[in-house]
Order: sequence, then structure tokens, then C-alpha cells
Amino acid sequence: MHLTMLSRGRVYGLFRSLEDVQACTQRLLSLGLAGQSVQLLMGEDGAAALDCDGRRHGLWARLLRLMQGMTDERAHVERYAEALGWGEILLSVDVAGQPGQVPQVAQAFRESGAHFVNHYGAWVVEPLSA
Repeated sequence: MHLTMLSRGRVYGLFRSLEDVQACTQRLLSLGLAGQSVQLLMGEDGAAALDCDGRRHGLWARLLRLMQGMTDERAHVERYAEALGWGEILLSVDVAGQPGQVPQVAQAFRESGAHFVNHYGAWVVEPLSA
């Protein structure tokens, strides 16, 4: 399940094509982020992994999604799921060990055509693009 306390320290962004994702991957590699954990969500399987309401991952996940309803994160999860339904691709990159890389990662996402790019830190969500 994505966008939980266990997935903090990640940058997420939406892409309209695999070509854009590949361009972003090349930019990330040029930043020296080859060893970083990258996750790609697409289609129905991606939406299931995102698990908007938490039902696929049990009681803890449902409670977490309920609590997220009091924050912007719930709207983010729903927006990502909706975009996956439209055929967009959700890419996330682990920057937990290198928080100083967030601006460069965000720039790589934006230069590759990503939109709705956000950094999910330990206690804050930082919007990096519209």
C-alpha cells in the first residue's frame, strides 16, 4: 500500500506516457540515483496497490485511510487513483536517505512532463508542482 507512514521520504508524480517515465528515469540516473528505490504504478493493478480505501490491506490500512481523510493526503490518494484510471502512470522515488536530493528529483520529474508532483516527508507533504 502506498502513501502510508512506511512510504515516507518519497517523491510521487504522475506521467501521461511511458516515454515520459523513461525520460525521467534517465534524468534520475544522471543524478546518481541508480540505487534508489523506484516504484511504478499503472492501470488496475496500480490502483489496487494504491488501495484508496484500505480495504485490500486490512483493518490498519482502513484506519489509516480514515485518518488521512482529515488531511490533504486523502485527496492526493484519490487523485492518484483517478489518474491511474485514466491511463496515467504514477512513479515514486525513495529519497529518505538523501533529503537534499528532493529539489533535483522534483526537477527531473517536471522536466520529464510529470504533474501533481509531491514529496511525502516524515511529517509534511510538500507540493513540488501543480
